[in-house]
Amino acid sequence: MATETAKMFDDMLNDTESFFVPGEETESKKPKNAPNVRGEFYGHMQNATSREVSWTKDGKTFKALVYNYEFVIDAKNSEQTYEKDGQTFKGEEYVGRTYRSNGIFRFLEPQKGDDFESNSSGNKRYFQFCETVGVEIPRKVVKMKGQDVEVQVLPPLKGTDIDGAPAIALIDAGKPYKNKEGEERTPHVVKFVKAWEGGVKKDADIPF
Repeated sequence: MATETAKMFDDMLNDTESFFVPGEETESKKPKNAPNVRGEFYGHMQNATSREVSWTKDGKTFKALVYNYEFVIDAKNSEQTYEKDGQTFKGEEYVGRTYRSNGIFRFLEPQKGDDFESNSSGNKRYFQFCETVGVEIPRKVVKMKGQDVEVQVLPPLKGTDIDGAPAIALIDAGKPYKNKEGEERTPHVVKFVKAWEGGVKKDADIPF
């Protein structure tokens, strides 16, 4: 009986055909995690820090406060799509991802007795950043080279001015570096931010 059953099973296998068509693999070649891409992303800033730096270039010394922060992708980004290497990725795949910012420089003005120079023309990016986080920039008239000149007085920013602020960030590849194993890595970072019209600031007590 066992022999007859085995023979019936063998006959059934021999009568059943299976096929494989090269190039029609069912497994998707799309990566499991969406890759970092260049593009604009909705999100909020958090964990802002600042530090004072000074340096000399071409015989001139400058001093600045450098601001950094993290940028967390918001659920609003689900409405977006991104392209890379011929593939399309949904914006929702990036929600919750965190990117570091490029440093934002606030060049300081020398006071009497200081040994560094002014570089007010280098504050354009800081000016735009203040506008993005919604900080008012007052105007006043000062003497410059013997003439009255109207200027906009750039305020120092506090962590509370930045943390939770909504924005649209341009994210792109940053400077490559080598890790401990000597392998080259290129992180994606926030190149700059602009105002998110209709975006709502998050309270510090509300988790990202």
